[in-house]
Amino acid sequence: MEKMPRHILIRGVNWIGDAVMTIPAMRELRRLFPESRITLLIKKPMDRLFTNFSAVDHVVGFTVRRGVAGLLDRLDLARMLRREHYDLCLILPNSFDSALIPFVSGIPERIGFDRDGRGLLLTRRVAPPRKEDAGHQAGDYLSLVACLGPVQGSMDFHLEVEDRVRAWAVERLAPLKQEISGPLIGLNPGATYGPAKRWFQDRFADLSTRLCMEKQAGIVIVGGPEEVPLCKDVAGRIQGKVMDLSGNTDLQQLAAVLSLCDLLVTNDSGPMHLASAVGVPVVAIFGSTEPGATSPLGRHQVVKKECECSPCLERICERGDMLCMQRVQVEDLFQAADQILGEGRGT
Repeated sequence: MEKMPRHILIRGVNWIGDAVMTIPAMRELRRLFPESRITLLIKKPMDRLFTNFSAVDHVVGFTVRRGVAGLLDRLDLARMLRREHYDLCLILPNSFDSALIPFVSGIPERIGFDRDGRGLLLTRRVAPPRKEDAGHQAGDYLSLVACLGPVQGSMDFHLEVEDRVRAWAVERLAPLKQEISGPLIGLNPGATYGPAKRWFQDRFADLSTRLCMEKQAGIVIVGGPEEVPLCKDVAGRIQGKVMDLSGNTDLQQLAAVLSLCDLLVTNDSGPMHLASAVGVPVVAIFGSTEPGATSPLGRHQVVKKECECSPCLERICERGDMLCMQRVQVEDLFQAADQILGEGRGT
């Protein structure tokens, strides 16, 4: 850039996994502009995830209601942003709405992907990667920062956990830790996007039972409020030491719980990426989605079986038989977990 921006706004993304994949881009932005004041604007409750994030100076959480009330929320937000006199806005989401508010608020430079018919709202339009050239999504976000200066391509995706929240997690997990002599394994049987991304509950339970019996492991189940019935069903099937925390953690608490695990076994989901961000190795099950684009950024084993209809990227299996998940067996997951546990967390 010809002039160093004094005050930068980052419009953050709306999902946990996507948010983790934007971390390398935000850290590179900080490296390029160490003296600038950087503010992250992100929907609640995602703001809680970044309360202790060293790459930004300030985090602003916001909500937008549905219908007419949402229009008023957008106008209020635009007025608030206008008062801050931002020089530049890096727009990470692809939606029209995410570019509209910086435009209305009068931020002079607005950078984002030329998608969703929003080109006229941007001052610097970045062509989205072609399907045949597509790489990892984290690299796409880095390419936006590359408009502002040379990026190092660093994939520094780590996320800090607040000490007080980590202390809460240590206390919460202490009863389970005292009952086991082996590893503490996180289990995430849900996936917010839809059932096509979810491996089967009975297989999660069978895998967990085997890990408890053969590895003397303890299982801590995580999931959002809407996944409580699913997680409760899995917990009830496991023969071994298990603690079900589904629906009982906010995002910072979830990050802290995951940070204390030796391994997370998970569907392709937000907690999968969050575990990587706090330094926990992952065994990830992929069926309807493509690991080349959204695999965990940290140490991991992907379990995916060849299937003529995968990746379909659908929320619900159109075939009705979940073939891509049917082909994933308990033994596949156990071997992947066994390998990572054998290597040790610090490897």
